[in-house]
Amino acid sequence: MKYIFLNITFLFLIFSACNSVDPTPEPDDPLDIQANLLNGTWVLKDASSAVKDSNVISEFKDLTLTISGATKSGGNYATTNSIDSDVWPNSGSWQFQNNDKSKVLRNDNVVISISVTQTTLRTSFTVVGGLKEGNWIFDFIKQ
Repeated sequence: MKYIFLNITFLFLIFSACNSVDPTPEPDDPLDIQANLLNGTWVLKDASSAVKDSNVISEFKDLTLTISGATKSGGNYATTNSIDSDVWPNSGSWQFQNNDKSKVLRNDNVVISISVTQTTLRTSFTVVGGLKEGNWIFDFIKQ
């Protein structure tokens, strides 16, 4: 009888462990992972972190980029202290271009190449037309 009780207890423990649910499952979709990294407030790394055609544009030194609501379907962004809305508009939405985690399409049709970690974000894109026309690179750190 003692062995039957031990066997039943052992089986109960095994089945209980198999049915446990991870309270915070990690996203396994690469776009969800990338979106989670993008969410947050980003500030320029330093005064030389805004570059147009290989020239530092120090007037962007106080630029802040906030990305919110990011999912694999896209999200929203807002900026403060952007000196030109053709380069960084005050706000808008974005989505991953063609499900590519390294490219986002802003709602103003600017395609941005991104490289993001837990603490850094590099964006590069081209502005067409106007005085700000050129190839831009911005290096941000998470605030």
